[in-house]
Amino acid sequence: MNLYSLLNIEHTSNLNVPNAQRIEVILNEVITSKLQDFGLDNQSKKYIWQSQFNEFGIKQILQFTYRGITGSFWFGTNFKFIPFLTENKSLRHYSYKAHLFESKSYFDDENQISLWNERFFRKSLSNYIDKNLTKVLDFLYNLNTIESNITFAQKQINSEEFHYKLRDPNLKYVLAYLFDKQGSFNEAKKMKTSFLEDNKDYDDSVFRSLD
Repeated sequence: MNLYSLLNIEHTSNLNVPNAQRIEVILNEVITSKLQDFGLDNQSKKYIWQSQFNEFGIKQILQFTYRGITGSFWFGTNFKFIPFLTENKSLRHYSYKAHLFESKSYFDDENQISLWNERFFRKSLSNYIDKNLTKVLDFLYNLNTIESNITFAQKQINSEEFHYKLRDPNLKYVLAYLFDKQGSFNEAKKMKTSFLEDNKDYDDSVFRSLD
């Protein structure tokens, strides 16, 4: 195998996973300026780009994560008025975490992001962004109202895909708050009741913000 071939395939001889600092540098070089043009900034959190809250208390979030040699993105929305449930069952507000989201494969499950080495990372990251950024931004900015996020959450909750049933935060929990915000109090009550029936470890104190 010649040198050119070795440089262009994942081979043990060129395995050199970039460290966290280099990952951050490459992310900033490849995508930060493109996202800033659309109001998504990452000055407050590493690997996270987010908008400001709009008049409905909604912000858009894009987050990069990785495990081993594989990178991924998560795209979604955060709601200023919905607390997160912590492991000890307390309520905490986090403005940089998404309540509703999709992964990178929702837009493109063929182009993988490889962290085999810096060259592969930069190339695969650029390839994914170049092919999918427009779709991602359209997706995020269509989720700018309470109604559009309710529709999005309902689509997930009615899906046959099993991973939606494992979502954290729970979709029924989020929908209870969204319906309440919309003024659809009967629907909010249904979601609240259904969530508590499914999650016996919780009581209605997790919805005290709705009272």
